[in-house]
Amino acid sequence: MTNNPLILSNDEVSKSITVQECMDVIEELFRDVDRCQMPPKLYLDIPDGDFRAMPAVVDNTAGIKWCGVHLDKTREKRKINIFAKVLINDVETGELLAIMDGEQITAIRTAAVTGVATKYVAYPDASVAAFIGCGNQTERQIQAVMLARELSKLVLFDLDRSRCDEIAKLFEGDLEIEIADSLEDCVKEADIVTTLTPARTPFLEHAGLKDMVHINAIGADAEGKRELSQSILDNIDFVVYDNWEQCSHSGEIQYVPPDNKKQTWVSLGEVVSGKTSVDGNQTLFDATGLAVEDVLTARYIYEKIK
Repeated sequence: MTNNPLILSNDEVSKSITVQECMDVIEELFRDVDRCQMPPKLYLDIPDGDFRAMPAVVDNTAGIKWCGVHLDKTREKRKINIFAKVLINDVETGELLAIMDGEQITAIRTAAVTGVATKYVAYPDASVAAFIGCGNQTERQIQAVMLARELSKLVLFDLDRSRCDEIAKLFEGDLEIEIADSLEDCVKEADIVTTLTPARTPFLEHAGLKDMVHINAIGADAEGKRELSQSILDNIDFVVYDNWEQCSHSGEIQYVPPDNKKQTWVSLGEVVSGKTSVDGNQTLFDATGLAVEDVLTARYIYEKIK
């Protein structure tokens, strides 16, 4: 007879793991990501969104995230709503260990991956960080980048300025904060640029970037999504992706045929494990979000609570 699975709400998940703890989990994962079994996400497209099945097996844990992503047009401003559950099982016994609300797991592990990529790819002296899109994930994204680099200034931009105001209040007193009036003003001084939007029309141009800059492209995680202009994809020096199969289908690099690439492309696992060194003044991390990140984060929370 099996035990009852642990059931956690989003609030309980948030209280059970910090961004730093999750960064440690993610960093360890990418040191040996080849040990995982993870097919690409399965997408079921619907009007204004999609459903995604994200299974993975790693070490002693099998799991899946079932996630619905819906673009809510009924509000004054377009907003992404994410609905998710994460289930994990023990590999040896098959026992269902836990059922967790997945929205906070998604937000925390996505920020953690950004933090790890920034730690390994952005240049060491980077101190000004720009964030484009101030939605549900932005607070933790900022926390993660602050853990990866010693920042002196945050610059925020969103089409809805009130969202920037809300985020700025969370970090008052920690460092200088500027709310930019335009995209151009947001990125002109930035050493690190993180994009967090549901855009399907590219908006970030290469001409507005510094000669030394790192970009975390987080928004494009489904076919047709896009935040970066072709000028960036053509001129960036070094591209790091979380997973080739997913990024070539759903990330920013879906728009660059492999035989036309003009820079070095490597996986985050190659960089974290030390197999490849980052070489370039302008770098890009293309993230689509991996099922194994959800599964390992859920297993960490399960072990910590139990």
